[in-house]
Amino acid sequence: MSIRPVNRVAWLVAMIAGLGGSSTACSKEPSAASPASAAQNTQTFRFAPPDGTNFVRTDKRRREMGIVGAPLRRVDDEELTWHIAVEQHGDQYHVKQDLVHISDKRDGRIVAEGRPPEGISAELVIDHDGNLLEVRGLDKAAQVLRSLVAPGEEADAAPLITPDFLSDVVAMRYRVLFGETIGKGATPGSTWTITNPPGSVIASRTVTVMGDEACDGTTCARLHVDFNLDPREVAGAASDMLKARVSAAGGDASKVNVKTASYGMKGSMLVEPATMLNHGAQLDEGGTVTLTDPDGQSVTVEVKGTTELTYSYPSAPAAEHPAGGAKSRVATQ
Repeated sequence: MSIRPVNRVAWLVAMIAGLGGSSTACSKEPSAASPASAAQNTQTFRFAPPDGTNFVRTDKRRREMGIVGAPLRRVDDEELTWHIAVEQHGDQYHVKQDLVHISDKRDGRIVAEGRPPEGISAELVIDHDGNLLEVRGLDKAAQVLRSLVAPGEEADAAPLITPDFLSDVVAMRYRVLFGETIGKGATPGSTWTITNPPGSVIASRTVTVMGDEACDGTTCARLHVDFNLDPREVAGAASDMLKARVSAAGGDASKVNVKTASYGMKGSMLVEPATMLNHGAQLDEGGTVTLTDPDGQSVTVEVKGTTELTYSYPSAPAAEHPAGGAKSRVATQ
């Protein structure tokens, strides 16, 4: 099925965020340990993805939102499939990510489904310490994303689909998920907390190494992650839901106000400490938003959701020049 313009700017944001979601953990901030020092201490997370690694990553997200005590509920399901390839050029890694399939549904109704136009891709250039140096191909990606915006939505979407904004989102995703992990202790019980400046999408996050377990023929560390999120985004979505209900009943939607909001996300991820390749993640989110309607009555909106990342790493012969002696993996299409 072909992809047509859609009216949900959030759908475009999901694709933008996916551009920064390769399996490798990178950051624009200096890493805490170089590969040389990490090699001497195998109990730390190090950046060393094998040259020639190819795999498929699938991002699945479901968010449910409903007004407590009212038969009004909305369910959004998004699924993005990416093909990712890692190549080593000298002392740098080039990570190419291409969006190959999308599915977007609201309350079971298909909003978009199929193979997207070519060009929603990014090539990340990363140094041997795992620092993100450059993101290429975003001019083309922004052009393609702009072509998917439905008439009337251009003003809302325009700030989200510039090359500079895409680059910021890519860097943020690395920092949020894995950036500060490089050089941290990989032994069970290791834990760290990162607090961001006021106004950040993620106020803070705490990571704890729960233990080691087998994954795709190698050893992974299971990380528990706990995010304290800025509730403004979910507050806005809850406000829009109540405003739509008020308008449908002939009321004045401008008199809907947000009183309080809370929102968090936590879950687990499987990561190879020796390479920083991922093998899966499961995150649960939830929160409540309290609003007042035009009559001054209190209304509560509950939000819950799940995000699942899966990776296809079929067995394959070792790469000709694997990095750090790790095994190469080639994903089936």
